[in-house]
Amino acid sequence: MKNIIIITSSIRQGRLSNRVAPYIKNYLQNKQDIRCEILDLKEYNFPIFEERLMFQKNPSPELLDYVEKFNKADGVIIVSSVYNQSFPASLKNVIDVLNSEWKRKVVGLVSSTVAPSAGISTLFQLENILSKLGAIISPTKHAVTSIDKVFAEDGSPIDKEKTYKSFSPMLNDFIWLVEKLK
Repeated sequence: MKNIIIITSSIRQGRLSNRVAPYIKNYLQNKQDIRCEILDLKEYNFPIFEERLMFQKNPSPELLDYVEKFNKADGVIIVSSVYNQSFPASLKNVIDVLNSEWKRKVVGLVSSTVAPSAGISTLFQLENILSKLGAIISPTKHAVTSIDKVFAEDGSPIDKEKTYKSFSPMLNDFIWLVEKLK
């Protein structure tokens, strides 16, 4: 059974990007032999890390839980909000606390924004950083725009067929890559 984690990165009040993760989880769990878990950075409430995990003397239980789930995952999907054409500090925080853990980890990237223009720069920046850390980035990415018109508050798609068509290429390529490298 493949184990996938979905990191949802926005921690601010009134966030909307967390609507994407439940859809991805349901999509993947409907595939054979996939177990998914959403790691919501808002729920973890991590402080700003001053040091990488390997150099921390007393890492918090929350950090150890996060790292354990990360290490057991066959693949990671990151759902990133678009903040000023980049990604949130909360996500950079959890990228930087790890180092060698990213090496050969399959990563799928999704940006999400309420704006009508796609978060392409967010995806490029994440791909660059994670590639430098040795992650294997799935070649097909997905950018959700006007998120409030695509997903309801509970993460269900407003137009199921359109959402399925738009997400399928990215998620199917990600699954294929995880299967090939597992």
